[in-house]
Amino acid sequence: MEPSQQTVRSLEDRIPYMKKQRRKKANRRMFSVLSLFGILILLVVYMQTSMSNVKEVTVSGLYWLEESYVLQDMELDTSTKFIGLSPKKMSAQMEKLPGVKRVEIDCSWYNLVYVNVTEEKMIAYSRADKGDVVVLADGSLHPTGTITDPRKLKDGPLLREFNSEQELEKIASELEQVDDATRARMSEIILSKQKGEPTRYEIFMNDGNTLLTPPLKLSETVSKYGEIYENIPKGERGTVVMDGGFYFVPYKKTNE
Repeated sequence: MEPSQQTVRSLEDRIPYMKKQRRKKANRRMFSVLSLFGILILLVVYMQTSMSNVKEVTVSGLYWLEESYVLQDMELDTSTKFIGLSPKKMSAQMEKLPGVKRVEIDCSWYNLVYVNVTEEKMIAYSRADKGDVVVLADGSLHPTGTITDPRKLKDGPLLREFNSEQELEKIASELEQVDDATRARMSEIILSKQKGEPTRYEIFMNDGNTLLTPPLKLSETVSKYGEIYENIPKGERGTVVMDGGFYFVPYKKTNE
């Protein structure tokens, strides 16, 4: 058989195979197009129905703040589209609220949102027209008013004569560094600004003594009160001056 005839014969043998390959490629392309079309339909259905809505919002870590307060500006409920949520942006927005220290948000499948809140610590109280208002560790006041449930109140001193945000922030920052036991022994703290005298904190203790300390490093000075108290003569009450050194001045006894 001549070479030209062999070539023609070879091409005739390959034609069915080539046709089969072309059909396979065409089928694959059609399957890809149909799959993409199906995915687009499912996506449209998902976005336009309640299937894409948040299924449940769980808030944890709250002790004295209310869930409605933390979520007040979020528009986060079962009508919210899950796919449009940004945990980072939501956390940043919640952390701007007074009383909220840190927020961690986890958006898990299927359409569940978990919000974990770390509250600012209760540190003291401040007198207001409607009663004593909680002062937080960042120096801000309780954002929603007084706490009505006494079980949620923490031990801490009443602050008096702190008339500016800066003064409250400073004392709150110092008190946060004081251990809970020592802070619980404090009854009142007055910011004393008497003419001709240095500015200082006048701290009334529950045991009847008074501490006088400069605003600078209050947490360091009052931490030594426990040791000083042990050395005060039994039955004596007076003023402990904590300014450079430490010394005790008994109260003057009035004649009966």
